[in-house]
Amino acid sequence: MSANGFKVHIPLQRVEECYTCKKKDEKLSFCSKCWNRVYCSPGCQTSDWKEGGHKKECIKVQTVDVEIIYPFLASLCYLCRSLSITKPHPGLTHRITNSPNPGVTLPEPIPGSNDSEDQAMIVRLDAPVSPQILATPTWWPTALSEKVRNKMRRRITFDGFDFHLHWVVCFALIDAFYTEQKIRLKYKSHPIADFGLAHGKFRVTCQDRLAYVLPDGTVQRGQDPDDHWWIYFTTMKGEELILDFGVYTWNMAMFVGTEPYVREPLVMAPAVFFNRMLNKNVPNITTQLYTEKERFSVLKDKDMASAILDYPQLFKAMPLCFKWAEDKLKRKLNAEEKEFLPHWIRFMFMRVGDAMNEEQWKTWPEIPPQGIDIDPNESLRTR
Repeated sequence: MSANGFKVHIPLQRVEECYTCKKKDEKLSFCSKCWNRVYCSPGCQTSDWKEGGHKKECIKVQTVDVEIIYPFLASLCYLCRSLSITKPHPGLTHRITNSPNPGVTLPEPIPGSNDSEDQAMIVRLDAPVSPQILATPTWWPTALSEKVRNKMRRRITFDGFDFHLHWVVCFALIDAFYTEQKIRLKYKSHPIADFGLAHGKFRVTCQDRLAYVLPDGTVQRGQDPDDHWWIYFTTMKGEELILDFGVYTWNMAMFVGTEPYVREPLVMAPAVFFNRMLNKNVPNITTQLYTEKERFSVLKDKDMASAILDYPQLFKAMPLCFKWAEDKLKRKLNAEEKEFLPHWIRFMFMRVGDAMNEEQWKTWPEIPPQGIDIDPNESLRTR
């Protein structure tokens, strides 16, 4: 129980007896609306509905499909990156002097590395540029086209912070769906039983990695595919889903349209949702791309539950949040992270909470607007 009386209601994980008659049976069935009670027979369910008071509680419960809400979450992640609290990426504040064009320029060994196979597309930077000329020929004169230049801008914009964004999203989902509000997450016809952060490797070729040589000669590597974070969801049925907002920078450039979800003119936001259809159409795609080393439930975590506070008090929970993040990252958070994380958390809490309270999801499309931002030399077949 948190300080303001909120309690995180964990979905039922395993039930061994009928709620009404307490009979133990292998064929127990969940209430198909709220999934909070189980019964051994239609008779027991009817009895609880009419006489046990379940009707009063059950009819208040609403469910939102992960497939409906994930483009909204992707849009909020993009907006988090746009907040002025974070330090701009040097690739967005300096001119690009070489030609890291896709399909034309070959990857090179990363300067300073002792491993000749440690290669990436090198982006060389020199003179500072103002934000007004970002994505113009002045910023990158040798780009093959405006489309290539704009995609490079997006890949740099979406570089890094994969742990932070996915964690903040999970944290906000607990607040919006699993406190006192009568609303729950589901996928298709089954409720979400658990969600959290997964950590491991994402398969990336060297031509899809970026590394930056700064004006003083120092090297800043792009996001590390061997140290990647993403969100996992597990349904009550045991189905596993992956939601990832952090792979666009590696040229896995799948995106969703943002217009139905947020008022800000973003146009698109990177997101990959490995749902049932994608897993069916491309068998074993998740095991081909992801190598999971460890996972941490956010929904079931007691520290995260105790940090769910009212918005004005949310900053008081930051020491606990910082410790949780440091334990998972196995390092100390730096000053920049401690500066932007409280703002990201509060922003995500407010926007997700408002959307659920206002039932905005009822206006969102069942099939999200989505696409793939391919390179000029590519086709969907080559991806």
